[in-house]
Amino acid sequence: MRSKIIYIALAMALMGAGSANAQTESKTTKQAQKENFGDRFVRLGKKAVKEMEKAANNLGDAIGFDDRVDGGKGADSVKVDGAWYMPLYTVNLYKGSDLDLYRDACRQAFVAKYPGLKVQSVVVPQQEWLSDTYKKNNKVTGYVQTLYCYVLAKDGTDGYVNARFKFQRQKEVGRQYEHVANCWPLWERTDVIPMATYEQLKEK
Repeated sequence: MRSKIIYIALAMALMGAGSANAQTESKTTKQAQKENFGDRFVRLGKKAVKEMEKAANNLGDAIGFDDRVDGGKGADSVKVDGAWYMPLYTVNLYKGSDLDLYRDACRQAFVAKYPGLKVQSVVVPQQEWLSDTYKKNNKVTGYVQTLYCYVLAKDGTDGYVNARFKFQRQKEVGRQYEHVANCWPLWERTDVIPMATYEQLKEK
């Protein structure tokens, strides 16, 4: 009789241990799933940030601007005294025979808006058009190219004005490039730069 009682007690203990193990394994599995989800979330977040940084740095890669600081203010911005400014470009790197076409269009637009300022430079600081694809239903159906032009002008003894213009052209696969009407050029941004800031910005 005693041996029978011991046997029953042992069986119950084993069942309890099995149940406890199952609960522990279930809990461990849920924790692992939670951790895996967290890892995936972090990984996807890092991937998204990298994609945004890559997009923001396309222009910097094309024109050789090494100190890229996005700061949520756009590609290739430079921070001076807590404010973000576009870099000052002084060298035309674009060698296309149509360079003057783009420079003249930007100069005319700038002078029309700021006739009292003295233009210092009109620069295309990239060697070639930046190229990208556009898609439909997740398939490449064409291409778009972008060219940037910067106009820097002096505002008397107070400071400078730096403006960025964008030209874009696009084509469907197998066809010729056509101008994007509202980007030929598009006046994208204007920085008003006080004299003291200008002196610092020149060093960036």
